[in-house]
Amino acid sequence: MVFFKRKKIKKEKENEVCLAIDIGTEYVKSVLYIVKDGEISVIGYNRKAQKESSMYAAFIINLKDVVNVIDNSIGEAVAMAKQIYKEDLTLPKDVIIGIAGELVQGVSVVVNVDRDKPNIEITEKELSDVINKVKNQTFNNTKEEIAQEIGLKVNQIQEVNTYINSVYIDGLKVNNPLGYKGGELVYRVFSTFAPKIHIESINQIADKLNLKVKHLVVEPYALTLGLKNMRDPNSNAIIIDVGGGTTDVALVENGDIVGTKMFAIGGKVFTKRIQKELSLSWEESEELKYKYTKGQISKDIESKLSRAFNKDIQVWLTGIEISLEEFQDVKEYPPQIYLCGGGALLPEIQEGLLTYPWLQTLNFKKFPKINFVFPNSIKDVIDKTREAKEPIDVTPLALARMSLDL
Repeated sequence: MVFFKRKKIKKEKENEVCLAIDIGTEYVKSVLYIVKDGEISVIGYNRKAQKESSMYAAFIINLKDVVNVIDNSIGEAVAMAKQIYKEDLTLPKDVIIGIAGELVQGVSVVVNVDRDKPNIEITEKELSDVINKVKNQTFNNTKEEIAQEIGLKVNQIQEVNTYINSVYIDGLKVNNPLGYKGGELVYRVFSTFAPKIHIESINQIADKLNLKVKHLVVEPYALTLGLKNMRDPNSNAIIIDVGGGTTDVALVENGDIVGTKMFAIGGKVFTKRIQKELSLSWEESEELKYKYTKGQISKDIESKLSRAFNKDIQVWLTGIEISLEEFQDVKEYPPQIYLCGGGALLPEIQEGLLTYPWLQTLNFKKFPKINFVFPNSIKDVIDKTREAKEPIDVTPLALARMSLDL
């Protein structure tokens, strides 16, 4: 799949209602939106809690329960959309679904091409040929490396998507190479892979809901494309999405995504810690965790939880360090970390990142700044529902925004 120009939207489909779903470990997020004039207008949004036993580390382990929650979430998003969208509303059959999880891997490949006819303009077919060349020459080795790393057989690994991330033409970086001329081209191609069973379970859910997966998008990749200014040539950043069951880490260098890493520690770890420390039910622990992030509990309970959370935060920080260390050929890590996801609001997350000895453990030239990312940081998206307000709502909006580029 070539990933450069935005497809022209046919007039008769300009106001067509579209659907994006983020199947999170703790919450399902459903987005109904229309695409018009190069912008995404969100007309329906819903966030619905998953059952505790439905998901594990972003993998679906109870198909029936997850289908029911998604169905209810879409239904409530539709009800909201009918109040906002005054025209007839037809539920779309196609859907963009995000994919994440500890075993989802993203890798970047650099391809050098010397063109025989430098005075001929670069075409769509030429870009497609580059993608095919990467698949034919590198995918077997890449799959073997990923399979070995995550402990699966090669035939259990499947490509999710492959994009041309950036192109240098005779040393000059361009956002869209179509129509340019040149002799020496350098392509940075980004590919993502996941276990087949993970992809198949998502397709099963779509089937049971009478939906067709139009695009399956690796969530941290959607974030790197959606965040404002992230594609600028001088953009360098680490993006951390702290979900319920996993933490996703993406590294951006000079406006290009270098890779993505994910590990199975997220907000549920802290919920379980509350359960253990205070002998509460799962639902009570979830509610208390949310109040804790808002500073709405008594000081003695707050102090007790803070001490308890520190045990898990150190493990989480080690996971971040290992993830960053696994990005190959990084000469210097960027001094900017962007945080999103429901788990990111825990005070210990930010405090841990601020106090971790980055200068001693990895090649940071200066201590990284930590910033939260909110939904209004996603470019080209207008939330007419005013319901997407928290860092947990960033990723679903980024998935919806992918309609502008896919």
